[in-house]
This record gives sequence, structure tokens and C-alpha cells, in this order.
Amino acid sequence: MSDQGQPRYRRIWSMVQVGVLSAAVIYCIVMLLLGAGNLARVYAVGAVFFGLALAGHSTFLWLTARAARDGR
Repeated sequence: MSDQGQPRYRRIWSMVQVGVLSAAVIYCIVMLLLGAGNLARVYAVGAVFFGLALAGHSTFLWLTARAARDGR
């Protein structure tokens, strides 16, 4: 456990998820820009969903880094 009560792997796993979610958001946006046709709604919903998950994991990593820096 770290000093914040989180397992050590949690930060590493969240970093991996940020990378995967970033790729998914970029893929969905590219498919929307290229004209996905019938699947445009699917890619739009995917981009929003993955974007929200990306924001959540990025916020967790930011708050964890900030707390470590401030010595909390």
C-alpha cells in the first residue's frame, strides 16, 4: 500500500488505461472525420464514453500526483 491507502498497482493500471482510452478516443474521432457512414452514432457515443472515462482516470492520476507532491 502507498501512503494514500491505494495499492501500488492502481496508479500503474490507471496509466495503462489512460493510454488505451486515449487511443480509443482518437480512433473514434478519426472514424467520425473519415465518414463512418452508418456507424457514425456508435463512434460518437464511443468517443463521449471513452472521453469521460479518460477524464476520470486522468483526474485520478493528477490528484494522486498532487497529493504526493504536497505530502498528504
